[in-house]
Amino acid sequence: MTTWNDTYTVHLGPDFPVTIPLLDIGDGFHIYSFDMTGQTAWNNAAAKELAKRLKDYDFDGIVTVQTKSCGLCQALSTLMGNDAYLELRKSKKPFMVDPVGVEVKSITTNSKQELWIGKEKYLAFQGKKLCFLDDVVSTGGTISAVLQLAEKIGIEISVIACALTEGGMRSECKGIPLVALDNIPLPGKF
Repeated sequence: MTTWNDTYTVHLGPDFPVTIPLLDIGDGFHIYSFDMTGQTAWNNAAAKELAKRLKDYDFDGIVTVQTKSCGLCQALSTLMGNDAYLELRKSKKPFMVDPVGVEVKSITTNSKQELWIGKEKYLAFQGKKLCFLDDVVSTGGTISAVLQLAEKIGIEISVIACALTEGGMRSECKGIPLVALDNIPLPGKF
């Protein structure tokens, strides 16, 4: 049986440790909860380190999924001199022009999820290579959905970046290079 400590420490930079709690998210299923929303210092530290590690990759912009990685995306886009980034929404909005969507399966959410984007947002990114940015990459369910959506709207994901991987450090996901700052144990039941 795996021993789970009440907290776990990750590093968002060489001198930026963050201690995160172990949480039961239902039915005895536990995760180390890493939530970057509202954490300006965390987002800035992670963006600074990711910018260094991404400098040798070829991409024209950044795409992310709302909400947990939006602060990180804003900080990284600012550091990299991007005027805009593409944010995929988790629901279809009435203001979207010719919206395109896909379903996504996440291990931390029991209900069906969707990703949506309107043409008014993705048109400027068509034909370009983008970096997909996420807070945590685990099983790759979100990445699979993003790749499906990218194909539908005419963009290429050339690199994946995240603050943390879950279940082991790795350098690729779905055949695409992956850049991560640290790792946390894979969620589990006990």
